[in-house]
Amino acid sequence: MTTIGLIINPMAGRDIRRLVAAASLQSAPEKMLTARRLLSGMAAVPDTEVVMVNDYEGFGRYALHELGELLPVRLVAAEKEPSNGASTTDWARRLQDEGARVVVSVGGDGTQRNVAQAGLRIPMLPIAGGTNNVACWTGDQTAAGFAAALYAVRGDDPLLVGRQAKLIHVQLDNGHEELALIDAALVRQTYTGALAVWRPEDVEQLFLSMADPVRPGLSNVGGFFQPIYADDDVALHLTLGDETMGQRPVLAVMAPGLVVPFYVKASATVDLNSPVVWSRPQGGSVALDGERTVVLRPDEPVSLRVERDGPFVLDPQKILAAPTQF
Repeated sequence: MTTIGLIINPMAGRDIRRLVAAASLQSAPEKMLTARRLLSGMAAVPDTEVVMVNDYEGFGRYALHELGELLPVRLVAAEKEPSNGASTTDWARRLQDEGARVVVSVGGDGTQRNVAQAGLRIPMLPIAGGTNNVACWTGDQTAAGFAAALYAVRGDDPLLVGRQAKLIHVQLDNGHEELALIDAALVRQTYTGALAVWRPEDVEQLFLSMADPVRPGLSNVGGFFQPIYADDDVALHLTLGDETMGQRPVLAVMAPGLVVPFYVKASATVDLNSPVVWSRPQGGSVALDGERTVVLRPDEPVSLRVERDGPFVLDPQKILAAPTQF
């Protein structure tokens, strides 16, 4: 029996950007439909099972009782508290320990960041299910489920049917390190608050592993200066200002339904493994993949670099284009 790990992040797609923009609410029924589509694709490959965490919110139990006719579903490690980012990281490790050959994770960039933090030995297949989905597969979910099962059965080389992701390493003054997949931002607020960053006047610096002009989020800003994609071995560093600079703003899609102006003072490509250092005399915070995560003291330095040492990320199109399916 071939095992696939599945994570449905209960909190993905439910932050404040439903109020300040026009982002869709990723409701529980929609996530259940996503699970059904994924399992329908996986079920096309014989002798496949899905393992999920018995989460507090009940998505695992839904799959067990309502989707078990598609293929076997196995639950592990019942949760007794609501989920959070640390839960997602822990779930990914548990699924790997349960024999999963790939972890399929449904959520936005924040969810995929949490999975990347698990340091998995097996690949991941990130499925769009959040507000900003730069790191995610946005194509058909049934095809993605089919591709995940084919990969698990065939044992393809992940570098032939995917890539190793870039990671932004954020080194704090106390020695602690945080990670991001897509973007890091130096933000004026000295608190995390509602987490999400959506106002351009709050952002002073951006460090991007990807800069895509057609995907919403902070990385969208860089996409209009120099698009950078997953296979490019560079990063992009932007220094921002305000309307007093006398320059035309760059309009960027910060979230679905939200286009805002950014004033860019300087931009530069940065080689992999080359550090960039930030600090603010007044203190501030660092947002990772769109969410304020680390609070900085006045003049506290933080060092950032991009390395290609992240998880292996599968590409369903490459898997399904292989000449043999089974």
